[in-house]
Amino acid sequence: MDSLRAYLDRFIADTLDRCTRCGKCYEACPMTSYAPALTGASPAAVVEGLLPLLQGGQGTNEAVAWVKVCTQSSRCTEACPEGINAMLMVRAARMGALGSLGGEAQMKPTEDPLFFRKIEAFAATQLAPEEIEQWHRVSPKERTAS
Repeated sequence: MDSLRAYLDRFIADTLDRCTRCGKCYEACPMTSYAPALTGASPAAVVEGLLPLLQGGQGTNEAVAWVKVCTQSSRCTEACPEGINAMLMVRAARMGALGSLGGEAQMKPTEDPLFFRKIEAFAATQLAPEEIEQWHRVSPKERTAS
């Protein structure tokens, strides 16, 4: 069985080999209108600027903006005439933009480090203190069993 990295390396090599840089994946993406940096961007140019990210290289500002707004709708994969899993391509490019593929990071993680603290605060507005305390005493395994 291959490691995740070996699988990813094969996927990236195959994607770089088969991608025609047509931009159909970008055109199908429902999220591009939510990134001001992508206004008027050429679909083919955005894809061309995304591919270096797969190898740990520098992507264009537009490519990084695209990976930031990706919600994994998979419409890009459905649109690819070459049968490439374009959703995985964009996710791998996100890894590259974060510096996880060996290159320099071009973006910071967008995950909120205080997410779980905010959930606790929200729960406190919905539950009585004794309910919250009871929840903390139950193991995560027991929570999912019910």
